[in-house]
Amino acid sequence: MLRSFLLPAMVTAFAATADAQTIVINPNKSGVLPPATASVEPVRITVGVSTFAPAPSGDGEQALKAQEDGRRMIYAIAGRECAIMSEVLASDCHIESININVQRVGANRNFNEPKGEGFNINGNISYRIVPK
Repeated sequence: MLRSFLLPAMVTAFAATADAQTIVINPNKSGVLPPATASVEPVRITVGVSTFAPAPSGDGEQALKAQEDGRRMIYAIAGRECAIMSEVLASDCHIESININVQRVGANRNFNEPKGEGFNINGNISYRIVPK
């Protein structure tokens, strides 16, 4: 007899629990959903730049300064490029990564390049933009 009494009481308890967990989402009082907004996905843009920083041969203070000046050029280009993209095609622009490669070149080492001694400095800059 106890079993016949407990079973309906347990079913009623579980049913009441299920009713208590019902969630109703009502976005507004009129019951009309607002129009869906189109989300704009971010886009990755990569820019490659190259420059030359003249420097005397050897690894002295002037050579280190030339390398630093070359890296500064790449960083300055990176900042200006983000500003240009913001003017032209992006509502938001962030630098994602910068990769700089510095290579020593000597006088007449690379044919058809009368640059002299110094450093070839190459940079790859990746941006994450949100198109306008």
